[in-house]
Amino acid sequence: MNAIRKLSHMLNLPHVVAALTVLVATTLAQSPCHAYDLAPFKKRFQFVRNDAGEVEFVRDSSITMNFSIRPYVKFIKESLQEEQAKMRSKADYDYQLEELFGSAAQTKNLVSGDNKSSNDARIIIDSMRELEKIDFDEVFSNPKFQEVITEFETKMGDALLKLDPTIMAHLTNKDFFYKKRVTYQVLTWGLNFAKRKLSSIPVLNTISYVLTKVEEMVRQRRIYHQNMLLHYLESFSEEELGITAMEVNHIMSSIYESRIAWYAFWESNSAKANWDQYGTNNFYSTIRFYNNRLRRIRDVYQSIGDRVNYGYQVATTEQGDVILDLANTSNMFSSKLSVAYFYDSPKKVQRRRMVAQLARLGLSFIPMGSFMKGIIDDYLDSFYRQQTLSEGALYGYFESMGDDEFITVLKKQVLNPFETL
Repeated sequence: MNAIRKLSHMLNLPHVVAALTVLVATTLAQSPCHAYDLAPFKKRFQFVRNDAGEVEFVRDSSITMNFSIRPYVKFIKESLQEEQAKMRSKADYDYQLEELFGSAAQTKNLVSGDNKSSNDARIIIDSMRELEKIDFDEVFSNPKFQEVITEFETKMGDALLKLDPTIMAHLTNKDFFYKKRVTYQVLTWGLNFAKRKLSSIPVLNTISYVLTKVEEMVRQRRIYHQNMLLHYLESFSEEELGITAMEVNHIMSSIYESRIAWYAFWESNSAKANWDQYGTNNFYSTIRFYNNRLRRIRDVYQSIGDRVNYGYQVATTEQGDVILDLANTSNMFSSKLSVAYFYDSPKKVQRRRMVAQLARLGLSFIPMGSFMKGIIDDYLDSFYRQQTLSEGALYGYFESMGDDEFITVLKKQVLNPFETL
């Protein structure tokens, strides 16, 4: 399908391409195997059975138990210094960021309340410019910075042994994930420890950012892989997967149980009481929501193309062909669906996410009231975090299609050095 779109741009034959696209989509839809390959699933996921032969839990063999914080420290330091180099070498750096976010930042302005995007883009630019002033070699080599990193690494490693990040779903333990909220406790300890040890604002702000991101990335890696698993559960029959229909239901129930907030004990009780249907009810309710959302806003797009899977949809916008994320909007103040992939600019999503992430650190150096700073921080977060987690389903699709070109792009835009895809 990607090759057909590329051909369309070269030959400028939209009517021919449209016909070919419809033909290919129809052929795929009529294929009993959906043109998917189950081999990647079997290589990645394992159904672990009890003595009675029933599936007890699902394990992702691509995730390792070993933990080291060093890959992220290296990743974020290099990313910050590369961004500083861009700022110093490009006279039009600010303009490039405005172009990069473009319509994605067209929201009700955070400060003035009007509908201009420039001021919101200005917040992002100002946050990035704060990073230009920091000597990150000095920050990351600070002995107390290193001490906090080492202590945090030890405690997080111990927590992960209790959590077992390889388990994607536990079919027989109905509150398996609800009772395992250990990584946040380690983060709380780490932030308090850093405040006691450090007095330099650049060092303290940076270590707080690093610890928070590490905990988030380690904990939420499971969600990305669970969404990958949901793609396979939707796309293949239980016979093809080698499990029963009820086991599919219980896998889904465990996945959705893992997403219950720590304080929502009533929801945890509901999941346990309705274990046979809890997951499937949530899953298909979500699909109905996505379908209704797309139906309401389809006129925003020049055309609607193929449905990729439960969470993604090909469409054509003013910026060309894209893959829409049906689960998320561009940001918390936008009603437009987020774009997971630009066919004409495959690196755009990765770049936008990187800037939004780094801007959150830069924001911490801007003198501003904590309330407003909190809103802006949430705004920056809303450009990428939930979108990235949902993307596991899109990765699963292209993995099952054997499309290495898309897989390479998606790996890069995860921006998670702990990821072992």
